[in-house]
Amino acid sequence: MNKQAFFTSQLANWLFEVEWHYKTLLGASIVCVTHLPDDVNEVINELLVAHPTKPPLSDITEFLAASDRIDSWFIRNSSQPRITRFTLKQGGMSAHIRKPLPEINSVGELAKWLLVSTTELEWFANCWRNDASTPSHLKHYHYDFLEKRNGGIRLIEKPKIDLKRIQRKINDTILSTIETHDAAHGFCQGRNCVSHATNHVGKRYLISYDIADCFHSISWPTIKNIFRSLGYSEQVSVYLTALCSHRVQLDHKTLRLFTHEQRIRLKQRHLPQGAPTSPALANAALHQLDVRLTGLANSLDMDYSRYADDIALSSNVHRDWRFLESVVGGICIDEGVSLNYRKTRIKRPHQKQRLVGIVVNTQTNIDRQYYDALKATLTNCKRHGIESQNREGHENLRAQLLGRIQYVKSLNKIKGEKLERIFSEIA
Repeated sequence: MNKQAFFTSQLANWLFEVEWHYKTLLGASIVCVTHLPDDVNEVINELLVAHPTKPPLSDITEFLAASDRIDSWFIRNSSQPRITRFTLKQGGMSAHIRKPLPEINSVGELAKWLLVSTTELEWFANCWRNDASTPSHLKHYHYDFLEKRNGGIRLIEKPKIDLKRIQRKINDTILSTIETHDAAHGFCQGRNCVSHATNHVGKRYLISYDIADCFHSISWPTIKNIFRSLGYSEQVSVYLTALCSHRVQLDHKTLRLFTHEQRIRLKQRHLPQGAPTSPALANAALHQLDVRLTGLANSLDMDYSRYADDIALSSNVHRDWRFLESVVGGICIDEGVSLNYRKTRIKRPHQKQRLVGIVVNTQTNIDRQYYDALKATLTNCKRHGIESQNREGHENLRAQLLGRIQYVKSLNKIKGEKLERIFSEIA
C-alpha cells in the first residue's frame, strides 16, 4: 500500500468514527493529520454532498481514494499530509479518589447506608416511568423556570427534601473524594471563577466556548460508568445513578418552551440542574474532555481551563484561531457533549476580554455591566424595600446580595466597598 492509499484509508476510519457533520468532520481531519492542506474544507464539503448521511466505511474510503483534491496533495512538492494516529476515542474514565469510599456491596447495604428501607430506596430511585399526569406528591422534584438573558428558558430541577438529603450524603461521602482535573475550576475546592479567569490575564488572544445544555447532556450511561469506575457493582451503580439522575415530567405545552434537542435531553435520564450531586458528577464526566483539551492547548502553546460549561483557551501567539472551533467541537462531540456555536468568541487585546463576568485584559476586574446592575438593584432595595427586587424568589435575598458584593470586592476592593455602603443603608 502506497502513502496515499494508507492516508486515505486511515483518514476514512477517523471520519467514520465521528458525527456526520461539517464541523465535526473538519475537526477530526485537523486533529489527526499534520501538514493538512488549506482546501481540506472543500474535500469535506464534497464528501457531504456525495453522502448527506453517514455511509458505510467502505464508501468513505472509496470517495477519498477517488478525490482529485487528495491526489493533488501528494503530487505537490511541499510537505505531504500525514496521519498522526491521534485517536479520537480514548479509554474509559477512571476516577482518582483521595480517600477510601464507603463499602457498599448490595442494594440492601446501600439502603442501610442511606438510612432508608429497601422499599424507600426503590421509591426514591424511581426507576419506573412516570409522566406529567402523575400527582405532584408522587414526584421527587420541583421545577423552576428562569428566563435566560439571551432568550430561552433555563429549567431548574430541585429535589424535594428527602431525596436532597440522600443526594447530599452521596455527594459528601462518595463524589467529593473524586479528584478533579487541574483545568476544572467550577465546583472545586480551592478553585473558582476568579482562578479560572486568572489563567488568561493579559493574553493576546482569548477564545471562549460554551457547552450546550451541559448537565442535561450527561446521561444515564455516563453517570453509571462513573460509579462503576469507583469500584461499585453493576446493581449498586444502577441505584446510585437512579438517585442522582432525573427524567422530566412536563406536559407537552410546557415542553414546547424548549428546542427539539433540549426536549430529547430532558425526556431521558440526565443530571438535574439543581441537585447537589450534579456538579461533581459533571466534573467527573468531563474529566477526559479536560485531559484532551489540555493536551491540545499544550501542543498549540495555549492555556486551557474550564469553569462548569465555560471553556477558555488563550495564547500570545499570532494566528488565525478560527480553525480551533472545529477541533474543540469535534472533541466535545466525541466526549458526549456539544458546543453552543452561537456563543463562541475570539477576543483580541483591543477588545474587552471577559470570562464568566470577569474582565482579564490586564488584570482581573469586575465587569462594568455586572457592577452597574448590582448597584442599581441595591439602590432600589434601599428606596423601595428589599422584597421589591426579589423577582426570582430567593429564600434569603439579603444573603444572596451580600455574597455578590463580596464577589465584587474580591476583584475590585474600592467598588466593593461602595456597594457595602449602599447595602448597609437597606432597611
